[in-house]
Amino acid sequence: MIPGASPVGVPVALGLLGTLLSLLGSWNVSLWTDEAATISAARRSTAQLWSLVHHIDAVHAAYYFFIHFWAGAFGYSAFSLRLPSAIATGLVVVGVWALARALGRADVAVAAGLVAAVLPRITWMGIEARSFGPSAAVAVWATVILLVALRGRKRWWFAYGVLIALGTAVNIYLALLVVAHATALLIIERRRSSSLGLWLAAAAGGIVLASPVVLESLGQRGQLGDNAVSASTLLRQAVVNQWFLGQTPTRVASSSDGHSLWSLASLALALVGWLLIVTGVISALRRSTWRSVWILVPWLLLPTALVGLYSLAVSPLYNPRYFTFCAPAAALLIALGIGALPRLWLRIAAVALIVVLAAPIYLSQRESTGKSGTDWSQTAAYVDRHAHRGDGVYFAPLDATTASRVERTTRNVAVAYPDAFSGLTDLTLRVSPTANSSLRGLSAELSASTARLATVDTVWVVRPTDYPAASSESDAAVFAREGFHRAARLIGPMDSVIEYTR
Repeated sequence: MIPGASPVGVPVALGLLGTLLSLLGSWNVSLWTDEAATISAARRSTAQLWSLVHHIDAVHAAYYFFIHFWAGAFGYSAFSLRLPSAIATGLVVVGVWALARALGRADVAVAAGLVAAVLPRITWMGIEARSFGPSAAVAVWATVILLVALRGRKRWWFAYGVLIALGTAVNIYLALLVVAHATALLIIERRRSSSLGLWLAAAAGGIVLASPVVLESLGQRGQLGDNAVSASTLLRQAVVNQWFLGQTPTRVASSSDGHSLWSLASLALALVGWLLIVTGVISALRRSTWRSVWILVPWLLLPTALVGLYSLAVSPLYNPRYFTFCAPAAALLIALGIGALPRLWLRIAAVALIVVLAAPIYLSQRESTGKSGTDWSQTAAYVDRHAHRGDGVYFAPLDATTASRVERTTRNVAVAYPDAFSGLTDLTLRVSPTANSSLRGLSAELSASTARLATVDTVWVVRPTDYPAASSESDAAVFAREGFHRAARLIGPMDSVIEYTR
């Protein structure tokens, strides 16, 4: 505890610190692909959103409906969209503090809260308009309530079941927390069959309550998968990226552009973090405070291990950000390691070292291109400054294709920043996202859009910077045949804007 601090003042201060750290710079970071999906879904009417989640993205249905009403009241700015995640971050930090005390480790509660406030995965989730922040808050408080219920306060089992249901509905991966809790209870409560029975009833009730979302999600192909990864890549991501990096680095970064500092810092932080976790586990076992070990270690490791093994053996399901709900366990285990250090000055130095190592990563997350290099805010601002009502806009395909219907284009920049493209003629959109209950809609090739092209005298082309040369030449030939020539362009780290005029 902090000398002279009130019992209420400490968690309030920690919670405010967590929220404020997340909020700082949240307006500066460009919205990106995942957040565009949130915006695309939430901007629809409730009927259209209901139709969408029955067709795709049922895994995010609860969060989409929440943002639908939240943004309806507070708007769709980056700050507003990310504010709920920042608030959830504050709840996570307070939850980590409360969990330390519930585990009988009040001596590390403040350190645990401070680590949680600066842990890169948690500071990343605080500026992400997705369900990761809320699911992490549910996970940590469900664990706190579990410990309270185990002390014989039976009415808390109902609250535990409700939180499991809510968390699973918000993030289906949180169902793996139940597996972690089951493992812990089989070890620490194996002689108390009544406690195991009450837990089983509460957990099963929560899963049943969430089952409509779970069943709908499982019936939608491709909703839980991600790109296949090798065993070495998965191991690196699980050891470093998952807790100590967030969703950085950008895919356009290089060692010569100033990004190497946070890259090195993440490796150093991972080394320090895992050393402290191991130290904390060994110390807790030696001090007979093993209860904390059996609650936290399965929570930290089991979800990743189960999904990782399934991804390698069967089908890809792994992505580091899916396990954000395990980050509170990482923060508290690191704090146990800090608490195991023999001198006060060593404990203070360890916290300071974590803060110093986390700082470059935190700053990289708050760069305008901090979301995997996405530069949509600059792209939209350029179009907004130079385009005029009645101009055309061509959102180029993201994938090389010869199909007449194009599903993936750069149009998400207009979903995230619609005001910049208001009044422009979308040359290739054929089926809007609401019309076919999708997130992207359907587009035609530029060569099939000459009728619309004939109605405009200026076209703004938004395309990836790594746009294939063959596609670029094909587009240029279409513009040349229709009497256009290239006038100006902006080349960003991920997207380019090219002006064509007659």
